Amino acid sequence: MKIFTYTLAALVSAATLPAFAQNADGFSGFSAGTEIGIQKNKIEVTAPGAVNFKDSSRGYALRGFAGYDFAISDSLILGGEAGLSLGGPSVKKSSDTARFRADPGVMFDISARAGLAVSESVLLYGRAGYSNSKIDISASNTAVPGTATDRDKRKGGLLLGAGGEWAMSDALNLRAEYRRAKHGDLKSDQLMLGGVIRF
Repeated sequence: MKIFTYTLAALVSAATLPAFAQNADGFSGFSAGTEIGIQKNKIEVTAPGAVNFKDSSRGYALRGFAGYDFAISDSLILGGEAGLSLGGPSVKKSSDTARFRADPGVMFDISARAGLAVSESVLLYGRAGYSNSKIDISASNTAVPGTATDRDKRKGGLLLGAGGEWAMSDALNLRAEYRRAKHGDLKSDQLMLGGVIRF
């Protein structure tokens, strides 16, 4: 719930900024940028001996991206974007005899977005696509010798997001976005703030 509250607050703040862009045209064309924020990774794992672990961890997130947007009308934007981000925080937990650790690797994603220019400087949008990460999961149980596991596999799944972008000048925009992605056993939530350069 806090993530949605923070995102809403960022969008409300965006709406108070002065206008520079001309409706949807100001959000069209090639773009590239970087984002920083907070990421929560959540995973559920079964360790040897049928011990079920479910835990999460929070940390920092960093992502770079590039994309292209089309102005379909005076207020409607459709576009695509590709991104590359750090895997975020490791998740680990232990019991009396069992333990596990999950280390997400670099994530890449590709998605489409649709946006509505609600003013000359503010764009609200939703996103849907695919995200992929290589995750190293290790699990062991001293009560069951010789059964320790260590798997390093690339997993992908659905990516969903929503956010707002606002124009600071003809070439520089700022944006805030909430994103959720699933990579096999791992679920990732990100709340990101970023700068966008438009060409």
